[in-house]
Amino acid sequence: MNKEKAYHQIALACLKTLRNTAASRDDAVAELHQAIDSAFQQQFALLLSELNDYRDRLKLIESLDPEQHSLADAQAIAVRKGKAH
Repeated sequence: MNKEKAYHQIALACLKTLRNTAASRDDAVAELHQAIDSAFQQQFALLLSELNDYRDRLKLIESLDPEQHSLADAQAIAVRKGKAH
């Protein structure tokens, strides 16, 4: 996960909420907090997906039979492209 991209997505959610809020100050603050929370939840879901992918790769590498597989096989699993976020 790219930290800059995650921060950018959260900032966009905040700006969109501020731009589209015509409520009282307290309501606007509450809407902004909700937007921040939603954006963080989305970024957390992406991070969890990446962690699950890495866990699955490690389990697959662990299950390789050294009699049948080489270091190159493990490296291929480690560097293969996963889901793009």
